[in-house]
Amino acid sequence: MALSTSNVKQTIVERYFTGLASVPDNYKQTVDFRTTDAAALKIAGLTGLGTIPSWNGTASLNDSATEVAEATDGVTVNYVQYGAQMTVSRANMIDVPEAVGYAAQKLGFAVANTYAKLAFEAWDHSSGLQTGDSVNLFHAQHTTSAGGSNYRNNYLTSALDTTSLMAARKLARNWVSFDGAPYDLTSAGFWLIVPPELEEAAHQAISSPYTLTEVTTSGSPSQGLSNINGRWFSPSDIVVSSHLKDANDWFLVSKIESPLVMWERLRPEIRITEDPDTLNTRITCDFAIGIGAHGDPSVAIGSEVTGGQ
Repeated sequence: MALSTSNVKQTIVERYFTGLASVPDNYKQTVDFRTTDAAALKIAGLTGLGTIPSWNGTASLNDSATEVAEATDGVTVNYVQYGAQMTVSRANMIDVPEAVGYAAQKLGFAVANTYAKLAFEAWDHSSGLQTGDSVNLFHAQHTTSAGGSNYRNNYLTSALDTTSLMAARKLARNWVSFDGAPYDLTSAGFWLIVPPELEEAAHQAISSPYTLTEVTTSGSPSQGLSNINGRWFSPSDIVVSSHLKDANDWFLVSKIESPLVMWERLRPEIRITEDPDTLNTRITCDFAIGIGAHGDPSVAIGSEVTGGQ
């Protein structure tokens, strides 16, 4: 059936959503995804209690109250608008009916692909994304309220294998909050974010029940049992993205809390209009996204194998 004004909109919408669904939205697992209705998104600063002090049951708690103020190392996330338009002439719509549906499908794919690109590229060490203490998202010296040399570290330089994965888990075990209290989130589990080049290494580190323990010049390499298999990680924890720029770097992020904020200020909206002068069918889509980091970075670890701080 040839396309006409009676069915072109239905065709465009159907194929647009086909393209939209063809890109995995696994980036949403790794970010703090928000749809706040505001001109700019305000992220809370580095605050916290750490531990609860003792109380005699009668004294005024207000005398020793901890003030929560977003002005202290808070972060403001601003959005960026995106938009595209595709045009199909009336003649092509009749001669090549598939052109309209194909264009709409490609537009949907491009929208979903842009969301994934923005999210995963923000994880990259070269993104320049900074937390509330004005250093990179992954850094060996995140500040604490104690100041001085009381830093927090969420930065590694080790290639991905079982040993480095367990070193990252140990680092997470020793996380502290801004006020220096233990902030161990390991019980919630982690997402392991890797580029395609590290997908095999990720599965080997997580899934293999064996690990090489010695390599000699004669005979077969000896093997030992790996204690990591099936205990703290599983293959379903691996998130692979071709949008990650470096083939060697990898990232570990808590499943319960992410330091990366992805703010959808305007949802993607598709419009179909007809130019009254040329009679061309126009397919237009626009949306707005903001990317930023929380004030507190202590819920993710990044290993920068190439380059370094």
